[in-house]
Amino acid sequence: MAEQLLTGFNAFRDRGTQHITQQGLENMASKRLTGNPADDQNILLAREILRRPDLMLGLDRSGSTGQMDDRFTRQDINALVHSDNTLKYQDDKELAQLMLQNFNALKGGFFSNSIKTNELNRLAAMPLTGRPQTDALIQLAREVTQRSSVLEAMDKAGSGYANGKINKHALRELSR
Repeated sequence: MAEQLLTGFNAFRDRGTQHITQQGLENMASKRLTGNPADDQNILLAREILRRPDLMLGLDRSGSTGQMDDRFTRQDINALVHSDNTLKYQDDKELAQLMLQNFNALKGGFFSNSIKTNELNRLAAMPLTGRPQTDALIQLAREVTQRSSVLEAMDKAGSGYANGKINKHALRELSR
């Protein structure tokens, strides 16, 4: 569906802008079918996209920061289409919950009490291994580090400043 939206981008685009909004999709979806195959396909596509909240969240995420910005650019849609990460539809709260659930595996050594952001970046850069548990951690690290706003929030939560460490308290706070 995202590929179809990209193909018909200009039909959904808000006038005078280079992006699509949820309101633009709603306007298209509210139109009556016309009998014109191209127009009807766009109307039906808009209706179907609006029925899928996870897809809407994925489309709304800025391709460069992962932040929600209430608009879908060609770059945002391309980032979604070309991402093979199964976590791309998770919201920030859900990512924080997953980080909390995997805290011990992500923090490293037994005596460590935080996840170091440089280690998270290192994990994100690793190729997938074919081992489900390891690959799940790599995918989680990739999604968190790709969303710079989420990574920054995790790093700053609790302390108010970025110190390169993510602690359990910060993840609990962000997962509420």
